[in-house]
Amino acid sequence: MLQVIGICPTYIKFTLTRLYLMKKYSLVILFSGLFVVVFAAWYFLFPTFLNIIRTAPKTANLYEVKGKFEEYDYSVKYYDTVEVDLKKGIDSIFNTINASISLSDTASPLYQFNHSDSCVFVDGVFLDLFLISDEVYECTDSAFDPTVYTISKVWGFGPEGSDKINSLYPNIKDANIRDSLVLEYVDSASAQMESHMGYSKVRIGGDLLYNTMEQMNDKDMQDNFACKDDPLLQMDFSALSKGYIVDKIYDYLLVKRKLKNFLIYVGGQMIAAGTKPDGSPWMVEVDNPQKKVTAKLGFKLGGDYPAMAVCENYTRTKKVGKEIISGTFDPRNHLPVENEMVAVIILGEECIKTDAYATAFMVMGITEAIDFVETNPFESFESCFIYKDEKGELKTYSSPGLTEIMAKAQ
Repeated sequence: MLQVIGICPTYIKFTLTRLYLMKKYSLVILFSGLFVVVFAAWYFLFPTFLNIIRTAPKTANLYEVKGKFEEYDYSVKYYDTVEVDLKKGIDSIFNTINASISLSDTASPLYQFNHSDSCVFVDGVFLDLFLISDEVYECTDSAFDPTVYTISKVWGFGPEGSDKINSLYPNIKDANIRDSLVLEYVDSASAQMESHMGYSKVRIGGDLLYNTMEQMNDKDMQDNFACKDDPLLQMDFSALSKGYIVDKIYDYLLVKRKLKNFLIYVGGQMIAAGTKPDGSPWMVEVDNPQKKVTAKLGFKLGGDYPAMAVCENYTRTKKVGKEIISGTFDPRNHLPVENEMVAVIILGEECIKTDAYATAFMVMGITEAIDFVETNPFESFESCFIYKDEKGELKTYSSPGLTEIMAKAQ
């Protein structure tokens, strides 16, 4: 009995020690498990949390790139979190297009076409502009015709026009007599040149590939050609080239630079993408000849009508003799436009088409232009025409859906 009692304290001590060690071991396992769990959570969740921090929305600021390319003023306004270097890419687009359709660069396909008597190879820019021009030419019953340059240069327009006008009758000292002779000469010469124009006389051939901007300067890709039988026929794509430039800059900003909210302006033609940061649309203002009514006309760009073109007949003029000559010519009568139309503003989907149709509507005059806008099933436009009524007072026509697009000028 005494032995048993004597053993009990030792056994109890051993048991307690064992329990203590087991508890200590369990604690180690417990803390080790917690460490593994915490480490795993940090390893898998922290990068996600860090990424959330990195991609948290930042305040978008308004930036602007602007400049001048030859006679064109241009501006690109865009919203982004950082300023982006866009000028090099934009200037490259200007250079590429100008290299194709310049009227004075002897290396351009358009210059070579104008000074040839048969066929010349053309590039993707020339082909793009030719095919769109052909479409508008057909739809407007020849009110739009790039071969009108055949006569407009006679009246002093184009890179050599003014020099030719100024060189006429240099020995006539009486200014009134000289002015009358100059006006008589250009009117007669224009009538004689009428038979040497007509877009239907130009033929295009080859693979008819729509080349990319990178391929447009690649001579291996220039496998399309334009032909004419009349060496006096000449063309000028300036009536839609600004709209074409705007569309190409739009593609560059949206696709290559990944910008989503911007407004492009080139020489009176413009297009918008997205909105302002607060969700409001891009607003543009146009000078209104009816200054007694309001100094500006305001428009909202976006949705179905992101593009806008402006064509007017009160600043694009030239003095020939004593006459002020419009810079827009009617290819159907070989004369400068003299109708009641003062300004045309068109909103549509593509800037190149709004640009071309704005010129066509200026040629048509108010009655024909309104009829086209309201009944033509092929194109979707909203238009604003400012014209003179029978008394010479300025009036405004707005197409049915324009009210929703127009906005009060700020």
